[in-house]
Amino acid sequence: MHEPDKRNGHKQSETAHSWLDTVNTMLQYDFCPQLNQWVYWVRNPFWCLAISILTAFICGLLVNSAILYIAAALAMIILIGVLWPWISVQGLSAELSFNKVRTRCGEPVGARLVVKNSWPWPAWGVYLRHPFSEHDDHLCEVAIDCIPGWKTSEYIWDFSPRKRGIYSTSTAFLETAFPFGLYKKKIPLTVDSVLIVWPEISQLAFMPELREVTSSEDRFASHRAGDYGDVIGTRAFRLGDSLRRVHWSQSARQGQMIVTERQAAAVCALRVIPDLQRAHYRHGNNDSLEAVIRITASICHSLLNQHASVECLVGDQLFRCDGNQRDLHKLLDELASIPNGGLENSLRKHAASPLPEFIVTNSSGFAQRVNQGANRLRSRMIVVQDAPARQSGNEPSCECEPWLHLNGPEESRLKAFTDSWKKACYAG
Repeated sequence: MHEPDKRNGHKQSETAHSWLDTVNTMLQYDFCPQLNQWVYWVRNPFWCLAISILTAFICGLLVNSAILYIAAALAMIILIGVLWPWISVQGLSAELSFNKVRTRCGEPVGARLVVKNSWPWPAWGVYLRHPFSEHDDHLCEVAIDCIPGWKTSEYIWDFSPRKRGIYSTSTAFLETAFPFGLYKKKIPLTVDSVLIVWPEISQLAFMPELREVTSSEDRFASHRAGDYGDVIGTRAFRLGDSLRRVHWSQSARQGQMIVTERQAAAVCALRVIPDLQRAHYRHGNNDSLEAVIRITASICHSLLNQHASVECLVGDQLFRCDGNQRDLHKLLDELASIPNGGLENSLRKHAASPLPEFIVTNSSGFAQRVNQGANRLRSRMIVVQDAPARQSGNEPSCECEPWLHLNGPEESRLKAFTDSWKKACYAG
């Protein structure tokens, strides 16, 4: 007998809950975003107090002079709220530094903030604010409740960068709005420190089969010993070593047979070309650009660890990496410094390379290359699919399949990327 009543009550509660959600959505919806720049100043309590002072002053003149005391009290609050933050930061000087020069995205790095307070009284409610990169949209904040007077304080914490970039502390500042939050006063840091954050790197354990290139004496790995290339060191004579490699002067000094070691031929050689043209990322496809950079860094880093010779064409610059870590660091530094949105079209033309090419691009870049007939047989295309809502609408005019296809930018940092790379390497 009571089941219909329970069902009706349940439906009424769901209706009320849905109605409340609708009202909540309407209250939080921005109906006039174009007017925000003219209205946001109302959020600052300074202006609310200023309007209150003006109202109290007018009422004091026209109604009752005792109300003028209220206006004076509010004016005193504004005066203290503005002067105290300004006075507090005048005695502060700070320096921010990192314990590394280079790190990777997501890896923690030690940050150290040294603050000197020259005033005899403490400074309260101080924040360290730092945008940390033009590629990042958030402020890294460190809150300091109290900085003692006449003292140098040190604060250490772990900072994990979320995006690649050149993180310069020249844009950092200390800020305080104590005690009332009416006025924010900031000061820059005294010493500039730079942290280079490399893109995320996925470990690729397989190497593509490059039938066009064989091991030859003009491609060497400087960190592997072999029979060709430049001399990289000496060692004691072993049974089977050629007498042509004997270093006679060193043998005379050491009193034993010493032979020279040379570079070994690279396992394979290839050129990686990331598509960084700004025109291909104008439809809000910045995530695709970051995925292209991550894939490029992963390929170069992983193949170099497998004793390959890698060339990478970044904009107008050609980086040749033959196993030297210094060359790899230069390449990763360049990838970290690529501006948000990509690069302008390259003006410098590099000579065609006999090496097989791996072109890393997005959907727009792949469609343009295919439609222009630039998809040569010797080039392997790695394509990152743009988000459906951000595709430019330019589809390739032929049913062409790239060498490797990723369904979205986020797939470049998942296991799906390494699995797709493995399958593509096996397929040839």
